[in-house]
Amino acid sequence: MMLAALNAFAQERGLADDPLYEHRPVDFLIRVSAKGKFQGLESTQDERGKGVSMLIPRIPQRAVNIAAGFLADNSKYVLGYEEAPAPRTGKAGKGAVRFEAFLKLVREAVSELNVPELRAVELFLASDASREQALAERAKEEWTGSEMLAFVVGDSLEPVHLLPEVRDWWEKRGAEEAAQGRMGLCLVTGKTGVLAETHPKLKNVPEAQRAGAALVSFNARAFESQGFEQGDNAPISRQAALGYVLALNDLLRKSEDRRYRQGIQVGDDSVLVFWTNSTAKEECALLSWLDPSEVDLRRYLEAPFRGLEPSALDTRRFYSVTLAGNSGRVAVRDWFQTSVGEVKQNLRRYFADLRLGAGPAEKPTPVWRLLKAVEAPSGRGLSPDVSTRMLGAALRGQPFPRQLLSAALDRLQLPPSDDKFEREQLRLRVALIKATLIRLPRSGTASLEVSVSLDKTNSSQPYVLGRLFAVLERLQGAAQGDINATIRDRYFGAASRSPMTVFPRLLQLSVHHVSKAESERKGSGKRLERIKGEVMALLDSKVFPRIFFLEEQGLFAVGYYHQREDLFAKHAPSESMSSDDEPSDDTE
Repeated sequence: MMLAALNAFAQERGLADDPLYEHRPVDFLIRVSAKGKFQGLESTQDERGKGVSMLIPRIPQRAVNIAAGFLADNSKYVLGYEEAPAPRTGKAGKGAVRFEAFLKLVREAVSELNVPELRAVELFLASDASREQALAERAKEEWTGSEMLAFVVGDSLEPVHLLPEVRDWWEKRGAEEAAQGRMGLCLVTGKTGVLAETHPKLKNVPEAQRAGAALVSFNARAFESQGFEQGDNAPISRQAALGYVLALNDLLRKSEDRRYRQGIQVGDDSVLVFWTNSTAKEECALLSWLDPSEVDLRRYLEAPFRGLEPSALDTRRFYSVTLAGNSGRVAVRDWFQTSVGEVKQNLRRYFADLRLGAGPAEKPTPVWRLLKAVEAPSGRGLSPDVSTRMLGAALRGQPFPRQLLSAALDRLQLPPSDDKFEREQLRLRVALIKATLIRLPRSGTASLEVSVSLDKTNSSQPYVLGRLFAVLERLQGAAQGDINATIRDRYFGAASRSPMTVFPRLLQLSVHHVSKAESERKGSGKRLERIKGEVMALLDSKVFPRIFFLEEQGLFAVGYYHQREDLFAKHAPSESMSSDDEPSDDTE
């Protein structure tokens, strides 16, 4: 089903219209005379060093094997460039072997065609001096071996590989090769065709080989069965194999402002890509909300929720696959399909669940930034399983994994900093806790009330005690000012897990903090003492709970954050104090 959807995407977007040609950036054009003399190396690169995109004969699949392109390839094949000199073993180095493979294909075409431009290219390639002259056009350290090169002859502007006679020959040769091979029923299309022995490789998958890695491969006996070898273990036609790989490579390729054109980084070794059978505009709108770039965030300020409004295309299909690299292979971590409208609805709910505070809705937060906020202090991220399930849950509208709640709570126990970055990190962690708690009731867990901002009517004991902890922390700050270790640094973790062991001691300390705050900052202690009384009035009894389970610890954290932000906020006089209170400067 997944490969069929990818192949259909490639057909709909025209990615597989021409299996013999592809668009690639060409960095330099080698201009030669009609007699094959080198005339110049012409750069097509822009100010960012990127070559102009050009239609060239498709580069064959290769890893450690030698396989040359036709009339266009990198400098290792076209000019025989090598970073290091070949070892003195009497054998030709890899650069020479690559060049011979490139020249052999050109000579094959020359032997069957009477095209002067093609003959000129052969004469150039046959001359060691001409090739050395071309290499000398750039400093030795400037060559990398990855530069894409093509040929033009004389004063012509059209590359040799795009001349009509040359194209006709290449297409005829490709058709003859395509007809060779074992015929069979394709598992993807359900039609009879020439079966692929091996499949093309995927590029730009995290943790996979730079040269590419295979999604479907049988490169060891352990992967084979019933005596079948290579692609016979999963018969897929060459056309379908090329189609699904072209589709994934198109989704995975880099764009100007993203690492993946239509993919979202999930952890260190995974990427989620998605596509639809609606329009590219719909896909772009979904991506800009789920994983916004800086450009998307600036656009959001001008038009909030652009692209998420209902449309006639909401009934179209939405597909998503999460891929992970492992050396030369690619694994599928997750795959699902639904409708575009369902994904839009789930995204709205995702943003609503993450919303925190009484102000206007926040800008969309990239998924990687949320996950980064709860990774371990050592920099080690969440396990791929947790991050994959979290992103999949956002798209499906399902509960987040409970491990995410545990990770966020662990990060809350670290001493906070007063800088803006740490406050933002705290907001992201509590937002993730809130969203995880909200989704738990929908998976059969006991209901937990979680509001967007401070809820003074919520009498849930974990929420109330979280509020109380924030008031006690603020009382200490009003009394003692900046100190090395606050009660948050020392007691937050224990208070959220085992209130009975911590709160009696904190309440005793708060008596001294109130009196000192009154003497140091007039009115501050009285106001905070009044809020403390209001909060404690919501407690069921004077006996604190012995233990809070994970979900209750999460609710404690939300209550703490809500009350903390409310105390920091600048209240109007009628809201912040009664008529007999003195004005307070206890704001931020």
